[in-house]
Amino acid sequence: MINPEIIARALGDPIRYNIMKILARSESGCCALPGSEGSRPGLCNCELMAELGMIQSRVSYHMKELTEAGLVTEEPQGRWKFYSINSKTLQQFVQQLYQDLMLE
Repeated sequence: MINPEIIARALGDPIRYNIMKILARSESGCCALPGSEGSRPGLCNCELMAELGMIQSRVSYHMKELTEAGLVTEEPQGRWKFYSINSKTLQQFVQQLYQDLMLE
């Protein structure tokens, strides 16, 4: 079950919203996971740091918020973590918004 208030709060931050857009448009990156040839599991910390111009601790803070909201999945690999959009949660959130805000 999703918590729409937590998701809305996570998406309400401009940096986190931008991170979601970055993840959505990612096609390839510098650090593919071993054994994941042909598929892209997401972006690693270093790619997000470079794209956002932020230090690792700030990126990690925002990714923690997105992960706890259920919007992003996290896969540790060595010293880095790979992040990708959790499409299922995002779809459920949009459906919940539609149900909650329908004015008929």
